[in-house]
Amino acid sequence: MAKGQSLRPSQYITTFGPGSILETPDGPVVIASPGQAGLFNDECRPDDFEIRDVRLSETLLGGNKIFGIPSNAELGRPESSVIYHTFHFPKWSLCTQHGILYQLDRYGLEEGCPRCGKQGNPGKAWERAREEAVRFVVACPHGHLGEVPWRSLMRHQSQNCQPKYYLWEGGGGALRNIRITCPNCGGSENFGVAYSRSFRCYGTFPERREDREICHQEARIVQRGAANLRISELRSALTIPPLDTGLHRLLQGRAVLSVLVDGFTSKEDFIQRLEKRVAIKLISATTVATLNGYSENELRAAIDDVLDEQTRPRQATEQGVREEEFKSLCNAAKYGAPPQRSDKPGGPNQFEVYIENVRTIKLDSGRILRVTPLSRLRVVMVQIGYTRPIGTDEEKSPKIVPVEYRPADDDCVWHPGVELFGEGIFLDFVNSESMGAETLAEHFPMIQGAFDHWIDAYNAGQGYSKLKDIPGVEAWYLHPVFVWWHSLSHRLITALSVDSGYSSAAIRERVYTVTEGNKTRGGLLLYTAQSGGDGTLGGLIGLVPHFERILQVALRNIDACSNDPVCIEEKFGEDKVNGSACYACQFISETSCEHRNMLLDRRLLLENLP
Repeated sequence: MAKGQSLRPSQYITTFGPGSILETPDGPVVIASPGQAGLFNDECRPDDFEIRDVRLSETLLGGNKIFGIPSNAELGRPESSVIYHTFHFPKWSLCTQHGILYQLDRYGLEEGCPRCGKQGNPGKAWERAREEAVRFVVACPHGHLGEVPWRSLMRHQSQNCQPKYYLWEGGGGALRNIRITCPNCGGSENFGVAYSRSFRCYGTFPERREDREICHQEARIVQRGAANLRISELRSALTIPPLDTGLHRLLQGRAVLSVLVDGFTSKEDFIQRLEKRVAIKLISATTVATLNGYSENELRAAIDDVLDEQTRPRQATEQGVREEEFKSLCNAAKYGAPPQRSDKPGGPNQFEVYIENVRTIKLDSGRILRVTPLSRLRVVMVQIGYTRPIGTDEEKSPKIVPVEYRPADDDCVWHPGVELFGEGIFLDFVNSESMGAETLAEHFPMIQGAFDHWIDAYNAGQGYSKLKDIPGVEAWYLHPVFVWWHSLSHRLITALSVDSGYSSAAIRERVYTVTEGNKTRGGLLLYTAQSGGDGTLGGLIGLVPHFERILQVALRNIDACSNDPVCIEEKFGEDKVNGSACYACQFISETSCEHRNMLLDRRLLLENLP
């Protein structure tokens, strides 16, 4: 276990998590799976930290539940206390002074660098070994991770050669200048050549510490800090009416929901059933006391909403979830949310739009852009797994390795997640400037050019496998309307960071398109909803009155990029994930972009300015 490294729950979900390598004061470690992390026991269960979202759970998670990573304060532990275990990885070290690859465990049972001599203090020797941890590992597209097979790199002169260390000879800025040599038999290999080779995968998941599984994929050497070594697979949902109050969230708890499904006769019967679950520590007494404070009519109305949400037929797809959110956002922009400002049971809504603050902007093209400020919103983000997109000739797409916790005494599956509260701005086109008479507008016709490449990909039943096979990419993402809004989203986020003082990493996006027949509508939600993020006290929606200027800044230099003409001449095709897009013009922080800086095309936006 490492000395300790602070990590925010949102970092665990978006960037790190089980199977990722984290740099700590005690050297590199791999974050353990929830079942191996020492987080849960008889006194601490995932139910105690449940994040309630029936809509997300019943659709994108297949009925699985969500738990939040508890903080030290929530567990009543000192801030310096380690509450989540990690495992030291990789265990091989490189003595840069003598050019020796060696292994040393925590208790000094394996030899260290033979030229450094015996260390008088085993603890100091261990610390030095961790500081010198080698920066290379092997990984395969099925998610396995392991140590570099140093012995297999070279052809040994002796069949039974088992050296305790290897020589790291040469140096410089290129791997081809390094040679790995066996000190016993003299066998050697150029590390640059070995880096380009593939190796047998031993099927190990260091975060689980389980027996190896059989894997027929080829593993490759990767730097332990490489961006493609581990990519989180996320699923998220915006909390929308009617389940947007505190009362509704209380009723979505696992223990409470089981009572609702079983049925009850009255409020008294409902509370008594809950109190029985308090006795066996399935629910807190505070939750029961809070529910008991509502009238029977309030409870009945909210319970009907929750049960209807759980049982009604729906598309259990990302597209279905997004369409529901898009319609709720459009309704809120037209009527407000909630439509009547009143004391609704359950405290303040987590989906709130003041109709008097909604604006329409008439653009130079004559089109009408509606700008809707959301003063409150809630987003639940879940990490269902991760991928290791390590390229091989045989594997077209990486396999998703699940990140989950399965209690030994329960059949429920839990995924780690985080709930984010904040504010946002929703953008869409309408047909009229009149707030009362407007109707949803179909996206304006786009001219030929970049549009043709994307619409061909969208309509193609086969082909474009490089993009379609990437986990998390849906076929409807290839529609030109989606790409147009996504490209505009990145320009707006960049403009906000430059013109308004926001960091681009503080703002996230959700892109929406709805296709009915041959008509497609689209919209965009920009939001800041992260603990400690910029603008969580109204700073983002405070920019709505100045949105014309922000839009002008976003589109001001769209015809120029420091990588032009190479960038603008790039065209989307079957072997591409973007059209005209690069780090100088379109890419933003990958924690802000839901689509990993893919599905972007500056040329499409330039040819079809709003």
